Amino acid sequence: MIGSFGTKTFEVSDKKVYTFSDVSFSESLSFETQERSGDKPAIYVKGLGELTQSFNVRLDARWVDVEQEIVWWIVKMRTAVPEFLTIGEHTWGTGKALLTSVSVSDLVEAGDGTYLAATLALSFVEYAAAGTDEDGNPAVTGPGIKAARIQLEEMTVIK
Repeated sequence: MIGSFGTKTFEVSDKKVYTFSDVSFSESLSFETQERSGDKPAIYVKGLGELTQSFNVRLDARWVDVEQEIVWWIVKMRTAVPEFLTIGEHTWGTGKALLTSVSVSDLVEAGDGTYLAATLALSFVEYAAAGTDEDGNPAVTGPGIKAARIQLEEMTVIK
């Protein structure tokens, strides 16, 4: 195993090639600039900003079901459940990561409509703690997210 996100593993074997490329991550400070009369602004450091991570996954029908993988990642994002993201032997950040974006490009389709290849661009953000809205209410799990969680469990592709 060369990495994982929750139960999804990235690996290379004689039966499967499922790897990532173009890995990047970024972190910054959370701060505000405070104006001062007749002087340069003061900087107030609030704390650490979130760590963001991204990478690409090339899907090839010789190794995986391309359509099933696309659906899995989209549904996983829609569930909004953070998971441990491991790249090599490292889990960056304070714990789990939330999958925030899935983009599909370079889609190759066969004459019968099956997917032969595609590239996924996946983006994650460090999930340090659950947030609340301006009134102190926790995030709401709406029907779309609940349905995505059920679909992820069933892992069905509607054709």
